[in-house]
Formats: sequence, C-alpha cells, structure tokens
Amino acid sequence: MTAKSPQKLAAKSGQSGFTLIELLVAMAIFAIAGVAVMRATTEHIRAVTQLEEMTFASFIAENQLQLNRLEQKWPPEAKKQGEVKMANRMWLWQQSSLETADPNFRQIKVTVSPLEEPARVIYSLQTFVGKPERDKE
Repeated sequence: MTAKSPQKLAAKSGQSGFTLIELLVAMAIFAIAGVAVMRATTEHIRAVTQLEEMTFASFIAENQLQLNRLEQKWPPEAKKQGEVKMANRMWLWQQSSLETADPNFRQIKVTVSPLEEPARVIYSLQTFVGKPERDKE
C-alpha cells in the first residue's frame, strides 16, 4: 500500500477547501472588523450619554432662569447656588449676576454640573434681565 498525499486524495474525491493560511487571514480580517465595530459602538454610546447629560443640564439652567424671572427681585442676587434632582441624578447649579453698562439691565449666568463633579460644567446659559417698571426711577 502506498501513501497518498492529502492533495491527491482531495483531488480524487472532488473535495476542496481552504488552507490553514487562508483561514487565518480570514479570521484576522473578521477580528479587525469586529474591533472597528466595537469602537464605533462605544463612541456612539459615549456621544448619546453626553447629549443626555447636556439636555438635562439645559433643562435645569432654563428652569433656574425662569424661577429667577418669576422672583422679580431687583437687583438679582449676585451669587446663589443650589442642588436639584433630575433623571435620578443630583445636579449643582450656580447663578451669578453681573452689572452691565446700562444700570437698568443685569447679566445673569447659570452653570450646571454634576453634584459629584462640581468642577465639570456641563452646561452654561446666560441672559439679560431688565429692571421691572415698578423699580425704575
């Protein structure tokens, strides 16, 4: 009995397949593609999280400006801050009031950051408010 090579056996039986090198190359290509998909997914999730944070922070800043407007206190307090819970998270808001060139107006700025990271300002909003008619000279 003579030994036959695997190529001759495959050729006689009509079977053909991939070599080990071809399989390794295909696996490497799929692995690289998988890593690229995972990286893109991770970046997408990070971007969605940042957008969610910015949206909640913008709601908080808008709410604080509206509450300040309802107070109708003149001049607005120079500085104030507080904590608020939104979307099951605690947020820190800080409001400052600055004088303008016109004594009938003040600039109000509200910044919002996570309570656990007060130095990381996520959203900042500013507006100008006018002196109420009843307080004008």
